[in-house]
Amino acid sequence: MKRWVLVPWLLFTFACASTVPGALPLRVEKGPEPEVTLLWVGEAQAERFEEGAWKRVPAFDYEFTVEQRRFGNHWESVKHLRRRHPDYDGSAGPREQTMFFRVDLGAVESSGSVTLKLASTLGPGEGTTDRAFREAKLVFHPELSSFAPFDTYRIQQHYEYEQGLLKETVSLDKGERPWVRNHERAGLFAPHRFESPPTTR
Repeated sequence: MKRWVLVPWLLFTFACASTVPGALPLRVEKGPEPEVTLLWVGEAQAERFEEGAWKRVPAFDYEFTVEQRRFGNHWESVKHLRRRHPDYDGSAGPREQTMFFRVDLGAVESSGSVTLKLASTLGPGEGTTDRAFREAKLVFHPELSSFAPFDTYRIQQHYEYEQGLLKETVSLDKGERPWVRNHERAGLFAPHRFESPPTTR
């Protein structure tokens, strides 16, 4: 039986257009053991802003998996993204991508919000969430050519913890002008043991 778990700060909800060197921490020896390790799996449906309205663009849809690990006051996550549609044109990044994200948790403000500092292969960013981590807003600033169709990632996350469900909107914008947005839905899985081989037929 799958065990559904939801986790805050899911920083892996983007299409990628370029990578930034130095975001992935390098080491020779094995790193510290994480306090929590989670895997989640999802799909995204894409829309493009054309003539003042959002229109579905199935060629930009993708599926993804995310490995997420908690270390004290920060998370480290790796996202694997795959666009299978044969008509995808590459304008939002490679068809297959692997991205790294680190989320550092700041102090709790008097308003109850928590500040987030973001580092990733997409570029730096910042964000905020509530103490229960049900609603989060994230912004990433990728280093892209001025000719690229977008220059900012804006993400809104809504967590339905009791249902084990994440609903997320990822917007790829050029300044304040939207270009493409992705509606992601994902379920989370926690490590568990099987009483017998799950592959038995």
